[in-house]
Amino acid sequence: MKLPYAEVRIDGKGAWVEPDDVDGASDLLATHAATDVLILCHGWNNTPGDARALYERLVTSIVAVRDAVPGSRRRQFAVVGAIWPSIQWAPPENSGAGAGADGPAEALRSEIETMVTGAAARRRLLALVDRLEHDPDAAVQFVEVLRTTLPRSTKGEDAAAFRIFRSAPALEVIEAVRGGADETAPAAVGGAAVLDLAAPPEPVGGGAGLFSSLIDAARNALNIATYYTMKERAGVVGRKGIARLLERLHADHPQARLHLVGHSFGGRAVTAAADAARAPVSSLTLLQAAFSHFGMARNWDGAGTDGLFAGAPAKVEGPILVTFTRNDTAVGLAYAIASRLARQIGAAIGDENDPYGGIGRNGALKTPASLPPGKLRAVGGAYDFPPGRVASLNADSYITGHSDVTGRQVAYALLRAVDAPG
Repeated sequence: MKLPYAEVRIDGKGAWVEPDDVDGASDLLATHAATDVLILCHGWNNTPGDARALYERLVTSIVAVRDAVPGSRRRQFAVVGAIWPSIQWAPPENSGAGAGADGPAEALRSEIETMVTGAAARRRLLALVDRLEHDPDAAVQFVEVLRTTLPRSTKGEDAAAFRIFRSAPALEVIEAVRGGADETAPAAVGGAAVLDLAAPPEPVGGGAGLFSSLIDAARNALNIATYYTMKERAGVVGRKGIARLLERLHADHPQARLHLVGHSFGGRAVTAAADAARAPVSSLTLLQAAFSHFGMARNWDGAGTDGLFAGAPAKVEGPILVTFTRNDTAVGLAYAIASRLARQIGAAIGDENDPYGGIGRNGALKTPASLPPGKLRAVGGAYDFPPGRVASLNADSYITGHSDVTGRQVAYALLRAVDAPG
């Protein structure tokens, strides 16, 4: 790591795995007389090593662009990496990292092994994979087993989709998730056009038939179950583990400015932390965050409903940065399927006109503290980040996918936020 670094491990219930980790982070700030602390939080990663690699790449870019940011050289940075038990999503088929040489069934088996933490549910799902290729009723059973892995409830703008995924007839769920990657032709959910599992398979594009499409549906359903599990876990990690970390570091080092940076579900975690912590937060940067584009909104539905994190902007002394791009197929896919599950059917599915769009796809919407949308700029480009305002930056030119968040343009914008008054 090219900057002083400490690590704090947080479990799925928001508790510090080792209190000594936090002592070590506090000691790091003292040893290096830190003026500014970057608290980094990863999103979906299978291992702590994956998270550390993400942090290493981002910090390398930060160091590379420091000279381009006024005042940055006068700051003494320290980095604290939060490590929490997140789960990798399966990549979409069109991402270039999908089914692989062994075919979709083998890919699904691998994804179940990686993404399902409960041993009993994992065994039952694995036993159904081969049947998906010749027994359509297995898809219904697959959804029913996945439901046993879900959290008991959820809060936020996508709660309606969760309730349908949890309790609607399995055939409706299957039909919704079968169409998950095709935003121009949404599946009909809750109406007459429901998947007829008794019908003989009919070939579709590329010669794939019904049974192959059911394996794809199972992969999408697994992603959605993972999404709700990670959504709840990230909120707990943020509200409890990271918020307490902020409070401890501020108590020990009140002169140090604290900056939260979160990727994917880590964006949800750090937003929850900023909202909950009784410690000042100097800036908040959300890199392709995986939560609703109405997450920080006021009256997003016209009926007086605020986003789950509507209070967060007022808790941040400096600017809030949000990167978003149409290139983020992972966030786009998750929220497109949520739209189908919640019966929000339309050609604009997943975009800014969809109640179930993601902030990593569309930026922060209906958020009073928002600036007009801007663009992520090249290193050296001009930014104006007023304190307490939300700057949504269209990153189509520089972020090519959900995890492409460690480039120098991202690091430059982040440092400009750190350097802004607050």
